[in-house]
Amino acid sequence: MEVFMEIKKAEHMGFCFGVKNAVDCATKALDEESKIYSYGEIIHNQDVVELLANKGLVVIEDLENSIDKIDAKVLIRSHGVSKKIIDTLHENNIEYIDATCTKVKNIHRIVNKYSSDGYEIIIVGDSSHPEVIGIIGWINGKYHTVNNFEEIKRLSIDREKKYCLVCQTTFNNNIFKEIVEFLNENDYTNIVVNNTICDATIKRQESCINIAANSDVMLVVGGKNSSNTKKLYELCKEKCEKTFLIENYREIPYKYIDKNTKIGITAGASTPDWVIEEVIQYVRESE
Repeated sequence: MEVFMEIKKAEHMGFCFGVKNAVDCATKALDEESKIYSYGEIIHNQDVVELLANKGLVVIEDLENSIDKIDAKVLIRSHGVSKKIIDTLHENNIEYIDATCTKVKNIHRIVNKYSSDGYEIIIVGDSSHPEVIGIIGWINGKYHTVNNFEEIKRLSIDREKKYCLVCQTTFNNNIFKEIVEFLNENDYTNIVVNNTICDATIKRQESCINIAANSDVMLVVGGKNSSNTKKLYELCKEKCEKTFLIENYREIPYKYIDKNTKIGITAGASTPDWVIEEVIQYVRESE
């Protein structure tokens, strides 16, 4: 009996609402105008960045040093920005398109409110990630960032103070659960915990684990510098030794694939459907 390659796709993968909205906003604006600026790369996917750049999207990384040169609308990407950036745009009468994810905006409101009420803010996430940098910019007071279970244990929490904890929307849900469990076990009732991990992130993480556990080779499609994609890779690697993070079909690890291979595929929140479909097409053609 002839054996055919088995390919299973994660139930939840690819563009999340926030990323899709940002790309749609940029595409619509570029249909109407020859140029717009993006404060930072619109998403962590080089294929999409290059596609939009060819249409007229110009990336700026330092707003303050670019103010005098800005001659078109500025797009705020889904990661969001600090209050200072928004204020700078207003002060200089620069028109902007706010494509900040609604989930991220909610975190901005939480930290702004609680820090104004005297709470110290604890952010669970990568302190160098654009989303976390933006969140910090809405805090009025003291804050702490922790990126793993060990760091929360080392944090000097004063039981006489009030804290508010939030989480980067794309953070590893399992690690976040460990952190919350640690806080509960140690009876830190002075910490208000907000689980701000995006539902889409949780669904993607859970579905990729299930696929990886039953695959010989697991392909995680997404940008190498994408936080949520790297989290998917880490989770899949725990279940499937031959897990590979690839940006597109050009990076498919063919030497590990043959007609007997059970292949699992998932993709980060910044990976468009057409990139995923190209990967699947090229894998099938390798039979």
